[in-house]
Amino acid sequence: MRRYKMFQAPIMAFFSPSFYRDVGLHWRGTGFAYLLLLLAICWVPTFVEFHLSVSDYIENKAPALISQIPPIRIIKGEASVDVTQPHQIIYPDTGVVLAIIDTTGKTVLLERNQAFVLLTKTEVIFKRSEIETKSFSLRNIEHFTLDQQGVSAWLTLFRNYSAVVFFPFAVIGSFAFRIVQVLLYAVIGLLFAKLCGTSKSYQTLLRLSVMAVTPVIIAKTILQIASVKIPLQGLLFFIVAMVYLFLGVKAVSRSEETSVGEVYKGQPLGPDLNIDI
Repeated sequence: MRRYKMFQAPIMAFFSPSFYRDVGLHWRGTGFAYLLLLLAICWVPTFVEFHLSVSDYIENKAPALISQIPPIRIIKGEASVDVTQPHQIIYPDTGVVLAIIDTTGKTVLLERNQAFVLLTKTEVIFKRSEIETKSFSLRNIEHFTLDQQGVSAWLTLFRNYSAVVFFPFAVIGSFAFRIVQVLLYAVIGLLFAKLCGTSKSYQTLLRLSVMAVTPVIIAKTILQIASVKIPLQGLLFFIVAMVYLFLGVKAVSRSEETSVGEVYKGQPLGPDLNIDI
């Protein structure tokens, strides 16, 4: 009979052999639904922090940048601006040049450490690295206008909906990674089962693997919120998960040994010990 509920797993997975025993013997399925729910919950603090950071930047930092953007018009693939060129957009706090606008033809390439974006008369150039740039032609744009009001509206839209939009992708991406991880861990679990003298199905070992990575997922979330970095964190988390998985398999095997002992408890040990007095 199942003893523990799903909502108890995030706590019991840290310390309870009886919990792992219950998961191995009485739970059903793979545990993937629980894993998805756990990841979704663990992503919430990160995206709350993300939303607050974006909101703070847009409200306090972005206006100084937006005020430097001149009205930009693109008509039939050609850009034009009504400011002295080349025009630079600069981070006020650091003095780093974010973008250069030059439709006169004087600036046609992004030189080393010059800027991150260059708008010319016919294309936009982005710096991908110190030695690589990417160009996008404006020739397919019939009519487009960019001004400070439009940029402010876009940033407000991004602030309001970015966390909601990106949240499902983060959850699904991490879920896919963890699925692959527990599939591999369950294979290792087969070896642990052999070492413990038990034989469990691959599905059972999948459930145990999901519970074994639960402490790792929660610990990683806490460290991320606290902005704490641990050297060789990936290796450490792998070792921790393997320890929990082995202990979980061991707990199940011991339960089986106890069950076998209970079957023979009170039975005659042999015909030679049945002595009538």
